[in-house]
Amino acid sequence: DFAGDMLHYVDYHTGEVIACPVFVCVFPYSGYSYVEALPNAQLPQLVKALNNALVYFGGAPLSVRSDNMKQWVSKSCKYEPKFTEMLESWASHNNIALLASRPYKPRDKSTVENNVKITYTRIYAPLRNETYHSLIHLNKAIRAKLEAHHQLNFQKKTFSRAELFVDKEKKVLQALPESPFNIKHYATAKVQRNYHVMLGEDMHFYSVPYRYIGKNVRIAYCSDHVEIYYDVQRIAVHRRDYRHHQYTSEKEHMPENHQSTMLLRG
Repeated sequence: DFAGDMLHYVDYHTGEVIACPVFVCVFPYSGYSYVEALPNAQLPQLVKALNNALVYFGGAPLSVRSDNMKQWVSKSCKYEPKFTEMLESWASHNNIALLASRPYKPRDKSTVENNVKITYTRIYAPLRNETYHSLIHLNKAIRAKLEAHHQLNFQKKTFSRAELFVDKEKKVLQALPESPFNIKHYATAKVQRNYHVMLGEDMHFYSVPYRYIGKNVRIAYCSDHVEIYYDVQRIAVHRRDYRHHQYTSEKEHMPENHQSTMLLRG
């Protein structure tokens, strides 16, 4: 599920406060969980978070249950809900059965809702007075608080969530496939006079070597990276940036006079 409240970081370059939806999943027996802040709550980011959760847990469960959110369920039904095609592909890749909570049956998802409340106490509260300048740094802080939470003993118990997970649940998980499920999208663009191409989905600009100005290129991108090809040759690769109307530029892609200007400004 997604937590109702978002976490935030402050963009280092613009000072803009960026709100991040927070993905939460949990094992119902041990309470061992995974928490991650995402750039957005769209399906590709959900799938990426699910991949990260499986790696964190070290295996795949036989089934995964979610709320009836639109990213998960394409057609709600009490008995046979239909799941989104991308999620079906992810589940098939990992040999996982998809389940959905019944509409208007809050007890079907009580475990994760309770874990969201715990997340507010054990993660949100300790971070509320801290400022982070990137999603990566925010998630590092989340992970540290999550690990600390897992090591705490249950109230009036002599064991922790981590110990219970390792002892009872981890050993019955399925092995992960050799490579994670990966979503790739493709687009075409013309290299602009400023030797950048625009990825229309995010309205973000990425540099390529300036000698390709005016050329038509192909862009292959996933949730993490953007690759740019001319013919069959990869001419640039960047970490994906979801900031609208911003530029990601490599110094090596610039003509010499632009590199000199960049050094003077620096």
